[in-house]
Amino acid sequence: MKAVAKKSALFVFVFILFLAAHAGASSPAKPDASLDKWEFYDNDEDGTSYLYNASTVERLKGGLVLVWVQAIYTDKNPKYREGRFLWEIDCSKKKMRGRSAYVKKKDGTSETITESSDWSPIPPDSTAETLHASVCDKKKSKKSP
Repeated sequence: MKAVAKKSALFVFVFILFLAAHAGASSPAKPDASLDKWEFYDNDEDGTSYLYNASTVERLKGGLVLVWVQAIYTDKNPKYREGRFLWEIDCSKKKMRGRSAYVKKKDGTSETITESSDWSPIPPDSTAETLHASVCDKKKSKKSP
């Protein structure tokens, strides 16, 4: 039970870290690396680069989208080197939640989280909003590096 609580707390922390950086279901398997088509969509104020896997975006009923996101952290992040997150986005309600996460830490360890987080609103003028536009609204153009 303690391990589940610890993993849940880590996932919530990583999710909050992701949303904070963006303010300025049973999990499908990780995408097959041979299918990867990572597209850059934004950087945050710390220089973290965010990409989404365009080749594995899955559109579900009710305007929901599943999308894998890769975060490549800079030296400004004291704990993480990179992370991959499976986000579920409600395009019409402009909300998102984490479905699973895999993070590589600077100390060489890694952590996998498979429990979904709660739904959270997507902050305006954020990299999360840029992701929403990239996968939900085909009329808006993607940012480029």
